[in-house]
Amino acid sequence: MLLLLVLIFSVFLAEVLQFFNQMQEELKQLDIKYAGHKRDVTRGEVFRQMEAVRAGNESSCEPCLEDWMAFQGSCYLFSTQQQHWFEAKDHCAEKGDHLVIINSQAEQKFLSPNESTGYWIGLRKQYPKGIHKWQDGSAPTFVNWPDTKSSGYDCVFMEKSGSWSSDICRAYWYHWICEKPQVC
Repeated sequence: MLLLLVLIFSVFLAEVLQFFNQMQEELKQLDIKYAGHKRDVTRGEVFRQMEAVRAGNESSCEPCLEDWMAFQGSCYLFSTQQQHWFEAKDHCAEKGDHLVIINSQAEQKFLSPNESTGYWIGLRKQYPKGIHKWQDGSAPTFVNWPDTKSSGYDCVFMEKSGSWSSDICRAYWYHWICEKPQVC
């Protein structure tokens, strides 16, 4: 009887250890997946702190390329063309950039368009769960949906008002915003 109890306990312990090891591996994968997003958020915060200290002094950052706009450690390009989400994503990627990832209300306010057009951003539903994620695989830490109905489609764009909405990814009537780190 004691031998049977030891055997059952050993099997149970082996399953618990296997479960624990599997959970550790999944946590490592999540850490790797979100490291890029965390790095961008941290870099933006460091840049804001540096700018606060340097207020009034010359910036040590390289200027953004012509037609690009600088804000809190990133350079942004507002397209003048219209393409569907995948072409917009590829257009940014060809230059080593990505569709914009919006991390804060301040960044959202800076990016809000003044024209009567929408802009694709780097947010899209990821399947099989159907959850919106940024291009780098991270979950949004800031959102600007005006209501729950606005997030029904797969690809996300920013409306003229700055609110986010979604549409089919193959819709061709939106411009896009590329983002890349500013060299400091």
